[in-house]
Amino acid sequence: MLITLGIIGVIAAITLPALIENVTERKNSERHANIVYKVTQAMEIMKAHGELSGTYPSTEAFVDELQKYLKVSKRCDSNHIADCWPTKTVIDGEGEEFEISKARTGRQLSLTTNTNNVGLILADGASIILNYNPDVGKIDDTDALVSSKKSLPVGGGRSKEFVYTSNATASIDFVTDVNGSAAPNAETINNKFNDIRSLTAARFKGCAGSDIPGVGCVVDVGGQGLTWQSAKDKCASMGMSLPTMGNLQSISNQRHNYPTLVQNGWFWASTEIDKDFAQGMWLEHDNSSPEDKYCYKGNPRGVICVE
Repeated sequence: MLITLGIIGVIAAITLPALIENVTERKNSERHANIVYKVTQAMEIMKAHGELSGTYPSTEAFVDELQKYLKVSKRCDSNHIADCWPTKTVIDGEGEEFEISKARTGRQLSLTTNTNNVGLILADGASIILNYNPDVGKIDDTDALVSSKKSLPVGGGRSKEFVYTSNATASIDFVTDVNGSAAPNAETINNKFNDIRSLTAARFKGCAGSDIPGVGCVVDVGGQGLTWQSAKDKCASMGMSLPTMGNLQSISNQRHNYPTLVQNGWFWASTEIDKDFAQGMWLEHDNSSPEDKYCYKGNPRGVICVE
């Protein structure tokens, strides 16, 4: 009998962790699908009321409308985003620790938008960091809804198709922690689904651009160029700043190692010379001559932001 009990104990010790992991994976996927479904339902009602046929100027303005149809117990702006998340840090998809307070714009969710994020705690306790993209997703109240399902893991290497979302949510993306402060507080790593999930492509990212030695996180804002003050304001809205001339020189020296970073052109520096001029740099030059460094503030120049 003792031998039998010992064998049972060994088998239990081997199988119980796997069983618990399978149950946890199923619960996490069920919660994931349920959160997405609630947001989708709210946005489908918005569509029916014609509230998705235009665009909103910001994520904040969009959430003002979304909250009419989605039960929210707490809302946090981009400067207080961590107040709507159960932990101060998470493990991102690359296995690195990410500080939630830095998730202020779409860039920090690996998205292409510069719009600010909004944090939400739903009535059921689910935490969401949401970003709205005004450039996509307009849908008229007369347009057909196209629903979609998503295959999510339910343990033991199996998956299940859940009722998921529809084209009504095309203008948003978000990350959510499906089990609150409980471990592992991590995104998908090496194709293993953990408790931090996303609607579509949103992922935490410590540096939303290129992490350049001697400079830090560098984001190429792009576009047609901005005046000096507008460039400064743009970086500030992302929780970043314009680079110093030294930063720009380092970026120029190393830019060939970062193919996704702009390779040439005039870019603003942070130094203000007087009321009419500020410093700037042409990345293809060594910029040793003083005349290369003086730029009229009202002229459009490229914008790189650093953190």
